[in-house]
Amino acid sequence: MKIIFRNIILAVSTVVGLVACDKEGDNVYLRGFGPSELIATATDVVITGSNNKSVVLSLAWQNPILLSSDNTKKATAGLLKTYLQISDTESFDKVEESTETNLSKAFTGADLNAVAKKLGLGSGSSSALYFRICSTEGNNIPSAYSNVCKVNVTPFTILMNSLSVLSKAKNDTLATLYSDSENGIYTGFMKASAWQNCWFAENDGTVWGNYAVEGHAFELSDASDAWNCWFADGGGQWYVTVDTKERMWSALNIKELLLNGNAMQYNDKSDSWTFVIKTSEDNASLELTAKVLAFNARTGTDKPVEKTLDFAMSNGLAAISDHSAAVSIAKAGLYTVIVTIDNRARLAYQIKAGDQTVVTPETQTMPAQLYMYASDGSKRLATLQKLSKGIYQGVYRPAQWENFKIADMENNVWYGSDPSDLFTLSTAEGNWNIWFKDDFAPGDELTVTLNLNTMKWQYEKK
Repeated sequence: MKIIFRNIILAVSTVVGLVACDKEGDNVYLRGFGPSELIATATDVVITGSNNKSVVLSLAWQNPILLSSDNTKKATAGLLKTYLQISDTESFDKVEESTETNLSKAFTGADLNAVAKKLGLGSGSSSALYFRICSTEGNNIPSAYSNVCKVNVTPFTILMNSLSVLSKAKNDTLATLYSDSENGIYTGFMKASAWQNCWFAENDGTVWGNYAVEGHAFELSDASDAWNCWFADGGGQWYVTVDTKERMWSALNIKELLLNGNAMQYNDKSDSWTFVIKTSEDNASLELTAKVLAFNARTGTDKPVEKTLDFAMSNGLAAISDHSAAVSIAKAGLYTVIVTIDNRARLAYQIKAGDQTVVTPETQTMPAQLYMYASDGSKRLATLQKLSKGIYQGVYRPAQWENFKIADMENNVWYGSDPSDLFTLSTAEGNWNIWFKDDFAPGDELTVTLNLNTMKWQYEKK
């Protein structure tokens, strides 16, 4: 009550300052405050996949100027506040509101589609949205509203089965999480470094950040003043859950992946785990667990909970479960178990006969394609398609002296260069990065060819 009273007194004092007596019998008063004039660039907008990232609607307005009746006295700066209000009814019973500091607002197809979704408009049919400007100058002075612009909007159906994890600048996708049931809960494994900043973007254009209050790191907000989210102290692989319904997210930092209680070897470049196991009897069981640190709204970033995750293993996938479910190997022998992250951000496993930790071109299965990666493994540069057995080719526009690696993701093999010969591939420990020379102009497109039969590679101008 004291706070409310104080705010009223402040608002009244501001206005009183403007209407105070300049001299006895002569009042100075505020004038020029009134509604804005609002214009829209369209009256009908059909949103499609092709205009999803383009500007489909722009609004512009002219704010009123606050003047004093005495030309020698100016109105107090910062009094006027401007809000853009959007509703699905002309009476503005339900409103999506944003604070505006400019005199215009542009909506991409994704932006307008997100607003339409929040206000309950159905996909594939035209419905009216109403826009107006609300101008205020104090808590005790009635707001002024602009004219109303009616725009008929046809939203389009968006599959809400995936969510993009964006970089701090929102200009790069770090990972993708999935929601097969499209229920607003997205999960998946992803790589992140300690204290890495990020945003979560749904397919309808909604971008989720942090609740913007210290101590609430795992509470989500889609407000315009939201902070970016961030991971806690821990690198490598994380299992992330983003619940947009509860407006919460959580992250499990994978410290160890265990096969029958034995720590598997993690390869940071290929995001995979391997373990060679020798079974002494038929139908031996393989059980997968993980040691993790759990971070959520309850723990914050400073007090993680140590947990053991159980996995249900079936049909090549290992799903987090309340109870572990093992798989068995029919025949006794030596096997290599390889666990990777599949294209739906799930754990996938393979069981291969023999010791597959050292792979040679003679023994490996030729992959369907190879990939060029930045030398630190952080970014995929190009895809090399299979032309024939062991021969791959792709196109890339490199920088002079650019370094890279070649990845065979199917067989968990990374190729570098033999230290004695740039154009000879090597998987040996201590191999060098592969690099381009300076025998081409910046911006030239090069054809890269790689032969796993001879362990040679080359490039030429396209």
